[in-house]
Amino acid sequence: MFSASSLLPVPIPPSSFLYGFIGGAISYLSSRALSPLLTSTLGSSSFQRNVNSLDKAKRYHYHSLLPSTIHALIQIIGTYSFVFYGSGEESSSLSSSSSSVLSFDERTIVPYGTTHLGPSIYMGIFVGYLVTDVICAPSLSSMGYPFVLHHVAATICWTYCACYRVMQPVAMLLQFNELSTPLMNLRQMLLTAGYDSSGLSVTVSSVAFFVAFGMVRVAPLPSLVYNWIFRDYEAIRSAIGLGGAICLSLFFAVNALLQCGWFCIMCQKLMGMVAKEKPKAKKS
Repeated sequence: MFSASSLLPVPIPPSSFLYGFIGGAISYLSSRALSPLLTSTLGSSSFQRNVNSLDKAKRYHYHSLLPSTIHALIQIIGTYSFVFYGSGEESSSLSSSSSSVLSFDERTIVPYGTTHLGPSIYMGIFVGYLVTDVICAPSLSSMGYPFVLHHVAATICWTYCACYRVMQPVAMLLQFNELSTPLMNLRQMLLTAGYDSSGLSVTVSSVAFFVAFGMVRVAPLPSLVYNWIFRDYEAIRSAIGLGGAICLSLFFAVNALLQCGWFCIMCQKLMGMVAKEKPKAKKS
């Protein structure tokens, strides 16, 4: 008699992860459907004209702002306590090891955290959002290939980690990276509304996004990479094998390169803004 686990190349993920996946997909689809309604109801006539003038790809990105922001807020609220305070208990459901990457709590409801939903739930929400975002894109090129790579790599990695019950603390930290997303979306909303890209409102939101991105996405990378090379890689290799350790290493490389690449692009744009302001200051 065959079981589902015998037919799959990896173990089945915990039910809490699957609940989160379904919740993440439903949240994305419902908020995306709500975006046009809110735009037509709450948006001014000029704002609606700006949205309607967008081409198909840009309109897709605009209507992604609401689900993206809601998802980011869910992740920030859900992972904050875990990232900064941990589980707050010594539970038998958490594996004890010198490397925290082997800790994994698969419970749906937990006695710690802001929402008391288990961290595995938020891992599933993250994957459900990413998968649905790719499916809803009019084309991969309109979504942007770097974002497609990010979504696919993160989906595979998070699902793999959920199946083998590893890397949860790292996953929580990387999901908390969504702290920068609402600021990015605010900037895009201001631009869609017709605000000048060099105006005060857009400049403030751009600088705030730049600082938040650097703090939560780039600053932790040296520590994460160092710990992975000198501590966590060996623990993962011993727990799930060489193949799994290599796959997760590739994800780390992809994530680090993408985040650093995006940050370098932002640095270039910021230096360009400063360079433009210098001639204006001299004239005045």
